[in-house]
Amino acid sequence: MRHSQAQLNTLQRPKLLIRAARSAIGDFRWGRDLRMVKEGNESLNTQQLFDTLMEEENRLNEDRVACEAAYNVRKHIRTLTALMIVAAGPFPNQKAA
Repeated sequence: MRHSQAQLNTLQRPKLLIRAARSAIGDFRWGRDLRMVKEGNESLNTQQLFDTLMEEENRLNEDRVACEAAYNVRKHIRTLTALMIVAAGPFPNQKAA
């Protein structure tokens, strides 16, 4: 996952967004918080999960930059938090709640 960590480090996001995602790591629950990504994709491996999360984060960031009314900052924080956890590697069983 070294490549994933490097890819994550290249993101340029507001410091407040990054701080919020880092502080949410302790409260992150795989079953609850990854439901948005894993629906119908129970067999995703770690790299596929990272790639899916990265695509979602890029979409959310585009909405943020464009000031879209549908932008959801809570979902953006959850997605960034999940990216940080997956990139840090080995992570707990994804089915844990």
